Amino acid sequence: MTLPRIDTVAREFLRYLYAEDHFRPEVAAFLDSAQAGALAPAPDRAELGAVVDSLRGEELVATGAEHADGLPLRAGLTGSGLICVSEHDGDLRAWREAAGVAVLTARAPTVIAPRRSAEPTTVPPDSLDGIARVAKVCLLALPTVHARYGEDELVQRTAQRLWEAARSARPDPRRVRTLASKLRGELATGSMANTLGVVLLDSLDEAVREAQLP
Repeated sequence: MTLPRIDTVAREFLRYLYAEDHFRPEVAAFLDSAQAGALAPAPDRAELGAVVDSLRGEELVATGAEHADGLPLRAGLTGSGLICVSEHDGDLRAWREAAGVAVLTARAPTVIAPRRSAEPTTVPPDSLDGIARVAKVCLLALPTVHARYGEDELVQRTAQRLWEAARSARPDPRRVRTLASKLRGELATGSMANTLGVVLLDSLDEAVREAQLP
């Protein structure tokens, strides 16, 4: 099924925000990005402004000051925006359908215990893609989340170490599991438990299961 033009442009704009390492990149820079280059015809400032307004209305992006023509200077993904891109690849229709049926339930955190292994083992690097993705989402979301003083730095260090371990050419599965367990504990018990923890815990648990770490 063909997506409406506004959803197609929005999808690429969300991907652009997700791919940028800097918090809240320039909105206008999207027009010169690879994501915009994939669209035919390429969007102009007026169309991009309408897309940003739509995404802002659905609380998928947050923006700051605006140019004289109304186009925001910078924009960044909200928690919902991160879910839309990381879980649905920016597909707004799929995100809306999932958001319409999603129900959050309180439950006790599950402890990820390291498994004992007599011999050092390795796993295919691509099996850790899900864990690396969760770590990246965590790093991207941290600037938007309220946390106790110093706690965001602790979570950032753990998420960065987990991302590097999962993206290593020869990943150590026990180190990845240990860091995943540490990040889970920080997200489940700290001041971000009801914000970023709600967003990431299930995804982290699922990624660890899919990796089948020894």
